[in-house]
Amino acid sequence: QPLYDIGAVSMRLLTKLMNKEEIEEKTVVLPYGIDQKGSTK
Repeated sequence: QPLYDIGAVSMRLLTKLMNKEEIEEKTVVLPYGIDQKGSTK
């Protein structure tokens, strides 16, 4: 899971909202993937 990326994007958007700045993109899509291991059968 891209936890660092999720946190970084969230803080960037929150900072813009707090500063009353315009947010151009309302939707953010982060790359993801599933690592199949023994517990995901």
